[in-house]
Amino acid sequence: MRLLPRLADENELDHPGWPVIRAERVEAPGTGPPPIGWLGAITGTALIARLTYLFLVGDPENAGDGFTDAYHHWQIAYLTKEVGLAHGPRLWDMRGWEYFWGPVHPLLMDALFFATGSTDLVVARMISLLFGTFAAALIFLLCHRYWGLGVAVVAGAFAALSPPAIFNDTAGLPEPIAIALTLLGIWLTPRRGFWAGVAWAVAAMARVEAWLFGAGLVVAWLIGAGKLGASRAPLVIGWLLGMGLYSKFLLDQTGNPIYPLYVNFQFVGLAAQGTGGQASAQAGSWVAFGLAAIVAMALAAWTLWKRPASYLLLTFGFGYSALSLATYLRYVTEWKERRFEFPLDFAAILLAVALVRWLPVRRLGMRPLRWAAAAIGLVAVQLLWIPIQSTYTSTEPLFTYEVSLARQIGTVHNRPELRDGVLNMPGDEPTLLYVMARDEGLRGYEVTSQFYDPFYYLPPGYTYAEHPDVVGPLLQCWLSGTHTRLLLISPPGPLSGSVPSYKAYIGDHPEWFQDTGRLPNGWSLYAVGVPAPSAGACAQAARAAPSKS
Repeated sequence: MRLLPRLADENELDHPGWPVIRAERVEAPGTGPPPIGWLGAITGTALIARLTYLFLVGDPENAGDGFTDAYHHWQIAYLTKEVGLAHGPRLWDMRGWEYFWGPVHPLLMDALFFATGSTDLVVARMISLLFGTFAAALIFLLCHRYWGLGVAVVAGAFAALSPPAIFNDTAGLPEPIAIALTLLGIWLTPRRGFWAGVAWAVAAMARVEAWLFGAGLVVAWLIGAGKLGASRAPLVIGWLLGMGLYSKFLLDQTGNPIYPLYVNFQFVGLAAQGTGGQASAQAGSWVAFGLAAIVAMALAAWTLWKRPASYLLLTFGFGYSALSLATYLRYVTEWKERRFEFPLDFAAILLAVALVRWLPVRRLGMRPLRWAAAAIGLVAVQLLWIPIQSTYTSTEPLFTYEVSLARQIGTVHNRPELRDGVLNMPGDEPTLLYVMARDEGLRGYEVTSQFYDPFYYLPPGYTYAEHPDVVGPLLQCWLSGTHTRLLLISPPGPLSGSVPSYKAYIGDHPEWFQDTGRLPNGWSLYAVGVPAPSAGACAQAARAAPSKS
C-alpha cells in the first residue's frame, strides 16, 4: 500500500459523481476514507510552516505589539488565573472586556498555564497555532469529501502556506479556534449532527462572529438537511443546548444573555460613524469592497437556493467573506491578518475547484496547465509576506520600548520597602503587564487597574481641580482601598483622561507621594503612602458624589 496515493487523472475529475474503476479503484468525492498520506503531508506542512515562523522568523515574545490583541487576550487569561478563579470563579480583566471575546480562549490558555507551569505568551500562541493547523487539515478533508483529492491537495496546500493564515495562526488570537470549530461542525455533518451543533456553539464562545455563522449554518441546515437525507433535530438540539448554556452563563455574569453580540454591534455601530474620512480618502477601494461584500452575500443566497452537497461549506465561506469585506470599510489594515485568513483560504478553495475540476472539462487546453497554475498561484501569494512583515517589523521598536519601561518600573517595584502593596497602573497596557509578569516577577494579585478609578463613576468632565472637596476623598478612599503602593501614571492620551486630576491631587498632597525617578516619554511612577480614611468617611464621600447618569 502506497503512503501517498496518486492524484486523480483528467477523466476521473470530469465525472465528480461517478466512481471510476481503472487498474486501481479511485473513490468518488464523498465516498471512501481520505488518503492518510496526503492528510499527513498537508497537516505536517501547516504545522512546520507555523512553527518556523513563530520561532525562526518572528520574535516569539512579540506577537505584533500594537497591531494585534494578543497581549489583551493573554491579560484576561493571566488575571483570570491569578485573581478571577478565586472570585466566583469568573473571568477577569483590567478593562472589563473579559466577557466580550468569550471564555473558550482564556480557559484554554489557563489550562496550559496550569499544565506547563508557565504563563509565557508562547504557551498562549501555541493554542492558536495548533487550531490553525487543524483548520488546514479540515479544509483538506472537506474538499476531499466534496470535490476529490486534486482539489483537496491544492486548497489544503494553500491553507497550510498562506501568509495571512500563518501570521494569524501564530499570533495568539481566538479567530483560528472559531474557524476550526466551525469547519469541524461542517465536517461532522450529516452523520453526527448533534456534535456539529455543539461545535458551532463552542465556536461562538471563542469569537463573537461565530454567533452569526452558527445561526446562519443552522438555518442552512434546516433548509437543506432533507436533501441530504439527514434528520434536522440532532444538530439543532446540539446548537441550542450549547448556546442556551452559554447565554445562561452570560446572563449570570453580565445580566445580558447576548452580551458579546450586543456590545460588538454597539461598538461597530459607533465606530462606523468615523469611517467618512476613510471613504473620502479611498473612495475607489471602499466602493469596490462594499460591492464585493454584496456579491458574496448574493452568492451565499444562491448556494442556499441550489444546495449542492458542499452547500454548508460554501455558505460559510461566502458569508464569512461578506463580513470580512464589509469590515474593511472600517479597518483598512484587516486584510493583512485575522479577518481575511479564512476568506483567502476560501478563495483558494474556489480557485482549486475551478482549476482542477471545472476548467479542464470546458477548456481542454487547461488540462496540462492546471497544476502549474496552482503552483504559480501558491508562490505568488507569498508576496503578501511583504506588507505583513513590514507591518510586523514596525511593531518591534514599541515592544522593545515596553521591555525597557517594564525593567525600570520593576526595579522600583522590587525594592523591599515597596513590595508590600499593589501597583496601580493604566488598564490599557496589557503588553507592559505581560513583560512585568514575565521579567519582573509581578503577580496578578499585586496589580490594580485605573480604568475603574473614581472618575469612571462620575459624570464626564468631572475633575479634581473643579471639585476637590468631592473628588479628593474619593481618590484617597480608592488608593487606600486598593492598597496602592505604587502609582504609575501614563502620558496624556485617549484613555488617560484622569491623569490631570491625578497630578493635581498629588500636587496638593506632596507628603503622600514620592516621585521614584524619571521615566521616559512622559511616564511617572510615585511611591504612595496615603493614610487610610475611616469606612464612614468613604461612605459619606460616595454619597456626596454625583452619579454618572
